[in-house]
Amino acid sequence: MKKQILTSILCLVLLLALLGAGVWGVNGFTAPIVAENERLAAEAAAEAEKALLGDSELLYDRADEAASTLAVTADTVQSVYRDATKGTYLLRLETSEGYSKQPIKLLLTIDFEGRIVDLSIEENPDDKDLGEEFPQSFAGQDSTLAGVNLVAGVTFSSSAIRNAVNDGFNTLIEGGLFAAAEKDDSQLLNELIPLVYPGLVNKAGVPQGEELAGEGDVTGGWKAANGSGFAWFVGGEENRLAVSTMVGGVTVYNTAGEDVTAAADPALVEAIRALSAANAEDYSAKDAKNFGRLLPEGTELTAVEIPGFAGCVTGAYTAETDEGTRYAFAARPYGYSNEVMEFYFLLDENGAIAALRTGELILHSDYFSAYELDESSYKEGFIGLTGESYTGEQALISGATMSSDAVDAATRDVFEAFGLLMESRG
Repeated sequence: MKKQILTSILCLVLLLALLGAGVWGVNGFTAPIVAENERLAAEAAAEAEKALLGDSELLYDRADEAASTLAVTADTVQSVYRDATKGTYLLRLETSEGYSKQPIKLLLTIDFEGRIVDLSIEENPDDKDLGEEFPQSFAGQDSTLAGVNLVAGVTFSSSAIRNAVNDGFNTLIEGGLFAAAEKDDSQLLNELIPLVYPGLVNKAGVPQGEELAGEGDVTGGWKAANGSGFAWFVGGEENRLAVSTMVGGVTVYNTAGEDVTAAADPALVEAIRALSAANAEDYSAKDAKNFGRLLPEGTELTAVEIPGFAGCVTGAYTAETDEGTRYAFAARPYGYSNEVMEFYFLLDENGAIAALRTGELILHSDYFSAYELDESSYKEGFIGLTGESYTGEQALISGATMSSDAVDAATRDVFEAFGLLMESRG
């Protein structure tokens, strides 16, 4: 028996020795080939870099800022070169603001006159294809980027790239290398929309909805997909932007982004109200049904206006109960694939969340399995929160970034709406 065991052990040791020798032999044969291929690849990369840069002068290198001669504040800008022979600036850009949040690497060439010669996307980890036309649309553009439109269905990545290119332009402009191109009124007003009417746009700042025709001095506008209101473009003696929301009334802005409502013609403001009302969605019955499940039976809702509010809240109400006044807010932010989600918040007199009712928290749940969500516990975690105690972490759903962002947008907008309502009441 012992002899058999010793024989088995000896055979095993011999087998392992043979396998080890085989592996060593293979490695010994392939290692030089691998090393040679790596050397050739490194040489090819060095040659390509040399051909690309030529005799360019390094103005900025994020890896060695102390040795740089150009001050750069934008995190997206990795390096800047100046090629006096070609009359161009070469910028390496990197952004993690795309859909996957993984680095997108770009190579941007701008001539001394401030126009783009070329934009190359060197690395893009996002799954959805931007197509060839998008990077090509940057060629010939000045710092206004007026001719660059985002790609439908790939708005996060295309917006991230556009913003990175804008950072590149601003870097050269701030460094005094050329002057900024002037934007026309139309572009200035369009760029105002994400700033003054965040309820109309998604997280990437892209308007969600349909374009509408106007009447008279109102030349056209946007109707928000979530039903929160409208952005109207106004002509006449002066080009302006009028924001008309379901709960915030009408606010008029000039091209500088200044609120000029007080100076606007009252007839124009009324015309905008009428045009908005004619195109608006009525959510009052749906709101009453949902809040009816959060309030004592028979409680009446009274609609209230919150001057100047322009978030994703589509309905604001007060309700008198035995426990005091309750403030009810319906919010409809954009979730996965920019689809509209529904939230119903009930706040007490101190602005704390007393109850929360939601529609689907995970859109198209049949297609996703990576998220973690105990819906009852999740919603319970919002009870008692106020604008001061809410941090955004409470909205996080592991594995569901878009839903988390939507919950966060709705919650922040509701707290802002409550604050503005209290402020308006003194």
